[in-house]
Amino acid sequence: MSRFEQERDDAPWEQAPGSAVSDWEVAAAAVELAMLSRGGQPLPALPAGLVERVHRDAPAHVPAGGRPVARLEALRLGGRQPGGRSWLAAAGWWTAACLAGLLLWQWSGLPRVAPPAAEPAAAASLAELRGQLLAEDPAAVTVAWKKASEDPSVVVGQAEIETTGGLGDVVWSSARQQGFMRFRGLAANDPTVAQYQLWIFDAERNEAYPVDGGVFDVPAEADGDVVVRIDPRLPVSRATAFAITVEQPGGVVVSTRERLPLLAALP
Repeated sequence: MSRFEQERDDAPWEQAPGSAVSDWEVAAAAVELAMLSRGGQPLPALPAGLVERVHRDAPAHVPAGGRPVARLEALRLGGRQPGGRSWLAAAGWWTAACLAGLLLWQWSGLPRVAPPAAEPAAAASLAELRGQLLAEDPAAVTVAWKKASEDPSVVVGQAEIETTGGLGDVVWSSARQQGFMRFRGLAANDPTVAQYQLWIFDAERNEAYPVDGGVFDVPAEADGDVVVRIDPRLPVSRATAFAITVEQPGGVVVSTRERLPLLAALP
């Protein structure tokens, strides 16, 4: 070994704990591999040619005494190991390893912060669903409401009805067994006193027993058209008419049709 190499080997900064470049590189590589392995995905395999080259060329680049076992043995023998490195360098390796272990312990104990969940898309309004049904089912029928009697629940006169474009309509898809009702000029109701109920007349059923289409309310704060989803209790083979009655809260099984403000009949 030359004098220059001797002085360089004995330089003070190389005697500091963990100062050898390979010590920190080994520790950093261990931390990196540990973090990658905790990601839940297997590490990609190296190409076969690269693996063979590493095995062939690695001995020329690994410093003497670079293995942990050799360094531990050097500590046991009094602080010297082959190549002139002091026990301080070996201690530096262990310092780096301890720091790496501490880092991994702290990292594993950190709370996992889940990425913010995407905000759910706003639910489509009943009016939008009504338009969607019309667009997706060309066979869906639309029938306008007409006054069936002078019931006080219809709060607009004939002149206003003609000005506003009618009392609303019914959209019904026989294929989907779905539909929507749209109302204008129907009075708000108190659900604790009375509710509106829809009846669907089916050509395949006795007219005295139309299909119950569900009960609904018209809120006092309603502004503009009121859209209600049709909720038939039984399948409807061929609808011929839709009727609205005023019933007790919760509706009835068979209506007397004493109060029947609106009717929409298919031609």
